[in-house]
Amino acid sequence: MKKVKSTGMSNAVQRVSAQLNSDDGIASKRRVRESSGELLKRLNIELPEDVHKELKIEAVMKGVSMRQLVEEMLRARYQS
Repeated sequence: MKKVKSTGMSNAVQRVSAQLNSDDGIASKRRVRESSGELLKRLNIELPEDVHKELKIEAVMKGVSMRQLVEEMLRARYQS
């Protein structure tokens, strides 16, 4: 595995970032959140059944969808 410099991004991360930010000609296929105009990307994952159940219970208790709950968790982790 390539070591990432503490002062910048690795070449691989820079390439991925550039690809994500480039206009690749498929803008018409991109999903956009209507409320904010934010571009959305799909992520499909498989979870152990017990983790899925706990996530579902927490989402129901908070009155939000599982997607909203996971998004909140990821934002808390990566936007801090």
